[in-house]
Amino acid sequence: MSDGPIEEGATEASREEQIRGILNQVQEDVRMGHAHDEEELLRQRLHEAGISVREDELRLYLQ
Repeated sequence: MSDGPIEEGATEASREEQIRGILNQVQEDVRMGHAHDEEELLRQRLHEAGISVREDELRLYLQ
């Protein structure tokens, strides 16, 4: 945790950038063996972040 200021623009990520960031985290968790179901974990993390996605959109990110 940092006590320094938040970098300007750090909280202004677009919806797509947020989803891609979460997807990258999920893929790394699966790669490291911390999770096994990429789709389930992605759904969970998106829900926790308050980001809703359509099924067709979710499939595009999981390709």
